[in-house]
Amino acid sequence: MTTLTLDLVITKEDNTYKGSLTYNDNPLTQSAPSIPGLETQLKKLLWEFESLDPETVTFNHYYQCPAFFSEFAVLNKEQLAALSEISTSQLEAFSSGKEKPSPAEAERIERALKELASRLLKTSLVLS
Repeated sequence: MTTLTLDLVITKEDNTYKGSLTYNDNPLTQSAPSIPGLETQLKKLLWEFESLDPETVTFNHYYQCPAFFSEFAVLNKEQLAALSEISTSQLEAFSSGKEKPSPAEAERIERALKELASRLLKTSLVLS
Protein backbone atom coordinates (compact mmCIF):
# COMPACT_ATOMS: atom_id res chain seq x y z
CA MET A 1 0.00 0.00 0.00
CA THR A 2 1.47 3.36 -1.06
CA THR A 3 1.13 6.26 1.35
CA LEU A 4 0.42 9.77 0.12
CA THR A 5 1.64 12.60 2.36
CA LEU A 6 -0.05 15.96 1.88
CA ASP A 7 0.87 19.37 3.31
CA LEU A 8 -1.85 20.59 5.67
CA VAL A 9 -1.90 24.25 6.73
CA ILE A 10 -3.61 24.62 10.11
CA THR A 11 -5.11 27.80 11.53
CA LYS A 12 -7.29 28.35 14.56
CA GLU A 13 -10.32 30.59 14.88
CA ASP A 14 -12.16 30.72 18.19
CA ASN A 15 -12.21 27.07 19.34
CA THR A 16 -12.05 25.55 15.86
CA TYR A 17 -9.08 24.34 13.84
CA LYS A 18 -9.25 25.01 10.12
CA GLY A 19 -7.17 23.00 7.68
CA SER A 20 -6.37 23.74 4.06
CA LEU A 21 -4.58 21.69 1.43
CA THR A 22 -4.39 21.32 -2.32
CA TYR A 23 -4.60 18.02 -4.17
CA ASN A 24 -4.66 17.78 -8.00
CA ASP A 25 -4.92 21.58 -8.11
CA ASN A 26 -8.13 21.38 -6.06
CA PRO A 27 -8.14 23.39 -2.83
CA LEU A 28 -9.81 21.61 0.09
CA THR A 29 -10.71 23.25 3.39
CA GLN A 30 -12.35 21.79 6.47
CA SER A 31 -12.92 22.70 10.14
CA ALA A 32 -13.05 20.65 13.33
CA PRO A 33 -12.59 21.11 17.10
CA SER A 34 -9.36 19.04 17.11
CA ILE A 35 -6.45 18.16 14.82
CA PRO A 36 -7.39 14.45 14.65
CA GLY A 37 -10.97 15.49 13.82
CA LEU A 38 -9.67 17.84 11.16
CA GLU A 39 -7.62 15.06 9.58
CA THR A 40 -10.66 12.76 9.58
CA GLN A 41 -12.82 15.40 7.90
CA LEU A 42 -10.19 16.07 5.22
CA LYS A 43 -9.73 12.36 4.56
CA LYS A 44 -13.51 12.11 4.02
CA LEU A 45 -13.33 14.96 1.51
CA LEU A 46 -10.40 13.33 -0.27
CA TRP A 47 -12.37 10.08 -0.46
CA GLU A 48 -15.52 11.79 -1.74
CA PHE A 49 -13.88 14.09 -4.31
CA GLU A 50 -10.66 12.28 -5.24
CA SER A 51 -11.41 8.61 -4.38
CA LEU A 52 -8.34 8.46 -2.13
CA ASP A 53 -8.40 5.66 0.43
CA PRO A 54 -8.24 7.39 3.86
CA GLU A 55 -5.86 4.67 5.10
CA THR A 56 -3.26 5.76 2.53
CA VAL A 57 -3.25 9.48 3.41
CA THR A 58 -1.00 11.17 5.97
CA PHE A 59 -0.33 14.84 6.60
CA ASN A 60 2.61 17.14 7.21
CA HIS A 61 1.35 19.80 9.63
CA TYR A 62 2.14 23.46 8.98
CA TYR A 63 0.74 25.55 11.83
CA GLN A 64 0.07 29.25 11.97
CA CYS A 65 1.31 30.51 15.34
CA PRO A 66 -2.03 30.71 17.24
CA ALA A 67 -2.96 27.18 16.15
CA PHE A 68 0.47 25.84 17.08
CA PHE A 69 0.49 27.33 20.58
CA SER A 70 -3.08 26.15 21.17
CA GLU A 71 -2.32 22.60 20.08
CA PHE A 72 0.93 22.49 22.06
CA ALA A 73 -0.17 24.43 25.14
CA VAL A 74 2.07 22.17 27.23
CA LEU A 75 5.05 24.23 26.05
CA ASN A 76 6.30 26.88 28.44
CA LYS A 77 6.40 30.05 26.35
CA GLU A 78 8.94 31.75 28.60
CA GLN A 79 11.40 28.90 28.18
CA LEU A 80 10.72 28.64 24.46
CA ALA A 81 11.31 32.39 24.15
CA ALA A 82 14.67 31.99 25.90
CA LEU A 83 15.64 29.00 23.73
CA SER A 84 14.73 30.87 20.55
CA GLU A 85 16.24 34.18 21.73
CA ILE A 86 12.94 36.00 21.24
CA SER A 87 11.34 38.08 23.97
CA THR A 88 8.48 36.53 25.90
CA SER A 89 6.19 39.44 24.99
CA GLN A 90 6.99 38.93 21.28
CA LEU A 91 6.29 35.21 21.53
CA GLU A 92 2.98 35.98 23.31
CA ALA A 93 2.06 38.32 20.44
CA PHE A 94 2.76 35.52 17.93
CA SER A 95 0.81 33.06 20.06
CA SER A 96 -2.27 35.27 20.23
CA GLY A 97 -2.15 36.16 16.54
CA LYS A 98 -1.64 39.87 17.23
CA GLU A 99 1.64 39.72 15.30
CA LYS A 100 3.25 37.36 12.83
CA PRO A 101 6.88 36.30 13.14
CA SER A 102 9.36 37.37 10.51
CA PRO A 103 10.99 34.55 8.54
CA ALA A 104 14.10 34.85 10.75
CA GLU A 105 12.00 34.72 13.94
CA ALA A 106 10.04 31.72 12.66
CA GLU A 107 13.33 29.98 11.87
CA ARG A 108 14.65 30.63 15.39
CA ILE A 109 11.44 29.27 16.93
CA GLU A 110 11.55 26.18 14.69
CA ARG A 111 15.21 25.59 15.55
CA ALA A 112 14.42 25.79 19.28
CA LEU A 113 11.47 23.40 18.88
CA LYS A 114 13.59 20.89 16.95
CA GLU A 115 16.29 21.07 19.61
CA LEU A 116 13.67 20.43 22.28
CA ALA A 117 12.17 17.56 20.26
CA SER A 118 15.61 16.01 19.88
CA ARG A 119 16.15 16.19 23.63
CA LEU A 120 12.70 14.68 24.30
CA LEU A 121 13.34 11.78 21.92
CA LYS A 122 16.42 10.88 23.94
CA THR A 123 14.50 11.00 27.23
CA SER A 124 13.37 8.02 29.29
CA LEU A 125 11.80 7.91 32.71
CA VAL A 126 13.34 5.79 35.41
CA LEU A 127 10.90 3.88 37.57
CA SER A 128 12.37 3.22 40.99
